[in-house]
Amino acid sequence: MACAIKLVHTRILAESLHARGYQTEAISHPTIGPLAGTAPPNADAANLRKTLEQLVQSQQKDVILLCHAYGGMVGSQCVNGLERSARAKVGRQGGIVKVIFLGALLPQEGESMLQIYGEAEITPRPWLDMDSSAATFSPNSLAADTLYHDLPDDQAQDWASKLEPMSGHAGIAPATDVCWNADVPKVYIFCKKDRVYSLQEQQRMLDRVQGDQRDDWETYEMDCGHSPFLSHVEELTEIITRA
Repeated sequence: MACAIKLVHTRILAESLHARGYQTEAISHPTIGPLAGTAPPNADAANLRKTLEQLVQSQQKDVILLCHAYGGMVGSQCVNGLERSARAKVGRQGGIVKVIFLGALLPQEGESMLQIYGEAEITPRPWLDMDSSAATFSPNSLAADTLYHDLPDDQAQDWASKLEPMSGHAGIAPATDVCWNADVPKVYIFCKKDRVYSLQEQQRMLDRVQGDQRDDWETYEMDCGHSPFLSHVEELTEIITRA
């Protein structure tokens, strides 16, 4: 299923980007944390869209949107109408200039996460347990080896201890207004040793949404597991800034 990662996981990558002169904005998803079970369907997409509108419409910033794992499900629903190319045509500044998907889920219109698993033939890995009483998924003892296997054991265990429950709605809410036809360049970064979504599963997801828009996409490969923002920070920073 999805990755219940806290904002603290993104701090190292943010610092690396800051060192190169880039501002960052990390998004806290309503579906993750102690109140996860109370989050309504598609709360994460609504929350991200609100932040992007603030950055683009109010502050007129150029934005590169980076979406990791489950974040691809969320970010792909929040681009349309905020593209810099579309805003420039009506004399407005700022906008989304690129969307980068990092080992990410890619939904077709109307698909839920569970449907992507079926259509892209993704094998679920047993690192999450379902708590039906709380309507949440919670990481179990396999999380460290699944998400952080290319980190030293003590670091993997430490990062796994910071994971939080995630709303069950995340698995069944359908994606709407996805951005695959949006006039914005798109990047997919394959995590070749990912134990959540294999390289072949990532490729199948990308093939499904590209359609005849393949020229809109750049692709990169990293010889890493699921969390290169911890294990391969400099390489990931280089790809993001190059892209």
